[in-house]
Formats: sequence, C-alpha cells, structure tokens
Amino acid sequence: MILAVSLLIIITCTMPLIAIGLVPFLLGLIGIGIYNMYRVQSVEDYLVAGRKSRGLTTGGSLAATILGGSSTMGLAGLSFAQGFTGSWWLLVGAAGLLALFIFVPAIKVFSVYTLPEMIGRWYGKEVRKIASILIIFAWLGIVGAQANAAGRIMATLLGENALLWTCLAGGVFILYTVTGGQLSVIRTDLIQIILILMGIMGCVFMGLREVDGFAGLLQKLGPEYVSFPLSEKFQLHDLLLLLFIVGSTYLIGPDMLSRIFCSREIKTARRGIILAIAIIVPMAFMISLIGMAAKVLFPQAAPEAAFPLLIGNTLPPVFGALTLLALISAFLSSADTTLLTMSAIISVDILGQKRLRMAGLRLITTICGIASLLVGILSGGIIPSLLLGYTIFSGGLLIPIVAGLAGRVMRRGVAIFCMISGGSLSLLGKLTSQNILIAASFTVSLLALIADQLFRGQKKRPGEYSRN
Repeated sequence: MILAVSLLIIITCTMPLIAIGLVPFLLGLIGIGIYNMYRVQSVEDYLVAGRKSRGLTTGGSLAATILGGSSTMGLAGLSFAQGFTGSWWLLVGAAGLLALFIFVPAIKVFSVYTLPEMIGRWYGKEVRKIASILIIFAWLGIVGAQANAAGRIMATLLGENALLWTCLAGGVFILYTVTGGQLSVIRTDLIQIILILMGIMGCVFMGLREVDGFAGLLQKLGPEYVSFPLSEKFQLHDLLLLLFIVGSTYLIGPDMLSRIFCSREIKTARRGIILAIAIIVPMAFMISLIGMAAKVLFPQAAPEAAFPLLIGNTLPPVFGALTLLALISAFLSSADTTLLTMSAIISVDILGQKRLRMAGLRLITTICGIASLLVGILSGGIIPSLLLGYTIFSGGLLIPIVAGLAGRVMRRGVAIFCMISGGSLSLLGKLTSQNILIAASFTVSLLALIADQLFRGQKKRPGEYSRN
C-alpha cells in the first residue's frame, strides 16, 4: 500500500497533466477496496457479491469485464494490422453471449461459486480437479495480459520503463481486488464502463477527424483494409477458429459465468447479457476504427501501440487524461473479475476447503495476483497471451461443458478424455502455430461426444448430476 501510494506521488510530480486524473482515480480504487473490506460479511459477499446483482449491474459488469486489454489495445492492434475484420475479436464474443443467454436457466440450477464446482456436479471430483488445473494455467496468462496492457499504455504516454508501470498497475488491481472482493467489483464496474465508453467514443471522433473521416480511411488504406466480414488477411477458416477459441469463452468462461452466479435470478442475468451485447457490438467497430486511424497516422508503429499513440498525439491533454482513465478502467475491470475467479477455483476446487475463511481467501488472491503479474511481464504481448490461455481452455473444456448445459452429460471417462486430448492438442497447435491441431482438438471432442451419446442414448437434465 505504501509503495503504491509513493509511486503515484512520484507520477504526480513528474507528469502533472495526466496525473491530475490518474492519481486520484487509482487512489480512489484502492480506497473503495479498503472501504468494502469492512462490508464483506461472508464468503458469498466476497466471491459472488451475495448473489444480489440486478440486470443493470450484471450487464455493466459483464461489459466492463469484456472490454479489457484485449478488446481495447489488442483489438485496435489487430485492426491496425489487418483492417476492419479485426472487429471480429469482439463480435464473436457477442455470439458467445447469445448462447450464454440460452443456457442461463441451466446454470442457475446450481448454487455454486465456480465453474469447476458446476462441472463436478456432472462428472465427479476427478473431472472437477482436471478442469480446475486447466483453467488456472489458462487464466494466469489472461490476468497477466491485463497488467501488461496497462503497463504498455502508461509507458507510451508517460515514458520510462514499461516494467515499472506494469508493476504499478498490477499492484493497484491486486490490492483493490484482495480487499473488497466481488462487492467492490460489481459496484464499481458500472462506473468504469461509462468511463470506457466515453473514452472510446471520444478517441474515435478525434481519430476520424485527423484522417478526414471514413472516406479518408478508405482512400489512404485502400478497400482491402475496410473489407468486411472477410478479407484477404482474414478468411472464413480464421473466423471459424476465432469463434471456437475466443467466442466460446463468452459462453463457458469462468469470468462470464461468475457474473451469472452473482445475479439475483434468471431474469436479471438475461437482462444483463442483453445489455452487454448492446454495448460490445458497436464498440467492436469503434475500436477497429481507432486502430485503422492509427495505421494512417503512425504507419511504422507497433500494432499494440496504436491506441495509446492516438491518445497521446491527437487528443487534447485533458481529454487524453480522461481516455487514459478509461483504458486503465478497462484493464482493471477485466483483471479483478478474472483474478477473483482464479482464486475461488484454487480455494474451493483445488484445495477443497469445506469452510472458507476470509483471511485465507485474501492470501490466495494475493498469491494468484503476483503470479499472474509475473506471467504478464514475461509474456510476448496482449493478444498472444490471451490466445494461448483461451486455446488451452476452449480446446479442453468447451465440448464437455456445453454437453452438460444441454443435458447431454458424457460418461466420466469420455469427459476426461476430451479434456486431456483437447487441451493437449490445442496447446501443441498453438505452440507450433499449427491451426489444424487446434481444429482437431474440437473435432476429437465432438466425435467423442457423438459416440458416447449413440452408445448411451440417454438424455440427462443438468440438475440430475449433483453427487459431488
């Protein structure tokens, strides 16, 4: 706490214009976390916000979680490199949320804290443990990517070493999350999403003005860059792979499902999902425009520097500071939810604590945050870190989870086979850059499900499997 405050004071002395907004904002987040630390009365408050979230707060929190480092700097970087089709990174998420809308009743059957806990109700303790390990390894990179993104944008705008800013951003979000838990996250995500939307829309307006509007983009980049839904750089097979790897995480991702666990009832959860979709679809195109405008203005820049460069070079200082706050909000709102999800899985599913204690939960959250921060520092970029995590997770868990939600629960051995083979094939495919292996991971699991259903021929309801 003292170190974080000291670093923020140093920033104030060296970069006063941007620090005018940044320092009070970050200190405010720390203060909110400390305030809510005394309001957390139970494990349910800490992990699922007492299961009292309404439609507006659920939707705002979902959208704020989604619009993190990958959906701002990462998506802008994709559009910088490949054009308008980069927006699919976020649009496939809307497709995943539509599927989540359908399965909300099957999810709300269970009063659980985590996704592996729900998986255990279908497939037993062994499968629950395997799922937990897969998620932990995948989510380490995803949490770390948010701190990485925050460090990169602060280094671009404020100068100095990105490592310093990554550590500062990571320290703030760890402290904020550890102290207040989901109560802090749910209550502040709605404010953060408003900041995020204001920052993105202002940046789009200023960026398009600098390049003479959309017509200027078309003239300076050429028709291939504004081609949609497909282009020479983004073919149908790329879209299908993105749908399976990234879009599926919006249906089965522990961070997405945690928002459903926090919601009051089925109706409020579904209202929140619709609100989140209504927010992220237009944002996908707006963030793509930011990346494309940066391509015109800064053609030699690194793709993931597109967003911060546009902020630092085209926006007035005051508005630039506000947009910086919006981006920091985006990173924090994704990181805190994912960090809490990861610590809950370790506490509930891996350690198997029957009676969770608040001190133990906070200690585990702190350790997870530090480990994630180290992964973010050592990773090769925002999108690579996220894709690695998403690929392992989706390849191993998509088919078994969807089968459970649809009432077509596999036999336990088949589910274990799908998780191990799918996760291994997708990881190997990602590490060797062989998309055919990633596609094979989904194909093998799907064939295993079909064979299992043909031999069994039984339809199960999601709520029937509650032995564990």
